[in-house]
Amino acid sequence: MAAKLGTSQIKGSDVVYDVCCSICEDDDIYKEGRFYCKKCSKYFCDSCVLTHNKFLKDHAVTAKGEGDNWPVNKKVDDTLELCVEHSTERLTMFCEDHEKLLCQLCLLHNHRQCSHIVLLADKIKSTGQCIDVAKIAKRIEELQERLEDVVKIGEQNMKSLQTSYEYVLDEILKLRRQISETFDRLQQETIRKLEQLHSSLKISLENESKQCVEFISKLKEYDIYCSENICSERSFIINKKCLDQAASADSFLRKQIKNAYIEFQHNKDLKQYLDSCTELGNITIHEAPQRNCVDPNRVVSVKDQSQFKVQSTTDGHVCFITGICEAFNGEIIIADANNQCVKLLDQAFNLIEQLQLPASPHFISKISPNELVVACGQSRCVRQIHFLRVDKGRIVKRNNIELEQDCHGMAIHQGDLFVTTSTVVWQLTMEGRLVKKLYEEKSRHFMGRVFLL
Repeated sequence: MAAKLGTSQIKGSDVVYDVCCSICEDDDIYKEGRFYCKKCSKYFCDSCVLTHNKFLKDHAVTAKGEGDNWPVNKKVDDTLELCVEHSTERLTMFCEDHEKLLCQLCLLHNHRQCSHIVLLADKIKSTGQCIDVAKIAKRIEELQERLEDVVKIGEQNMKSLQTSYEYVLDEILKLRRQISETFDRLQQETIRKLEQLHSSLKISLENESKQCVEFISKLKEYDIYCSENICSERSFIINKKCLDQAASADSFLRKQIKNAYIEFQHNKDLKQYLDSCTELGNITIHEAPQRNCVDPNRVVSVKDQSQFKVQSTTDGHVCFITGICEAFNGEIIIADANNQCVKLLDQAFNLIEQLQLPASPHFISKISPNELVVACGQSRCVRQIHFLRVDKGRIVKRNNIELEQDCHGMAIHQGDLFVTTSTVVWQLTMEGRLVKKLYEEKSRHFMGRVFLL
């Protein structure tokens, strides 16, 4: 069967295949292996793959050239005996001082002062022991598993990085909207003050104009020249009223507003602060502790355990933790049913924030890097769903909804919240808006049955 990974040839022909059909090759018939089954570890030609797929329908078959599942052709690599540093030179010696393989150039350039240089043939004879292939293979296998774990962790880190990027971008846009709303409010308030001042000055100017017209009209009523032809008493009255009116007009003219206009003096401190800003906030890198990628089928054993005190001075009862989740920055949120609250812990498990709830929390789930949902209630009557947010070391309430029936469980899937009651499965948005009723069981034995939705 060595031919399946080497070079095979059809009898009486010059056609050479990279791999041959494993089934045909057993009968000394050489056909090109164009399909590969990872479970069977065999290659199949066009005819044999039909039989394989008919009886083994659950096996995934990969065609040649499709995806990364097609195995690499393992040919003898002549470059293994060549020096890594000097690619044209063969490895012929071994430096026991540095535990390193050498070629002639390595000896000449880097190991001339070494006292224990031996030929590879002599080294093999002197050791007189076989290489423990099983031990090396086991170590390689362990290293491969660790590297695969790192790849899985890298994929998770990429998702976490993308999530944190989207969260920070949303925070930047949200801050920009808040700043815009603040400037809109300042603009409206300043314009309102401008309109009030303008209206007040306009009314004053209009009143002055009216008073001027009234003074002009009254002064015209007194004909001082006609007073010479009337009796002295009447003439005296006219002159006195005319002088009084003239005095009032003169006093009014001295008090009138002259060249009234409006000025605007901007807030220099605000402008200076904005001019000094180069960005809306600091962008920093937070490196969370690395976590190993765990195979879900692998048995997990507890190697160590520690106890931390999360009791606060305001707690009236012993803590009873009914749920726990982690924020994107490594902070821990726990649900304390006995004290009807959720608590925020830092990465060292120190209590930094506590938010009281109207009822005991029973279920808690994370719906985004810094948002979570908590189901609250008394005893088995759990009908409140509270949406919370972790923001700068604080837990903030967003909103809450009331269910018509008791909540028996919650789950997050593809950006939606799913809540189960005793008979119904509800789908809700992350804002708590009801999307639809996915399923309703009208029999009496719903709680003892399992459904795949």
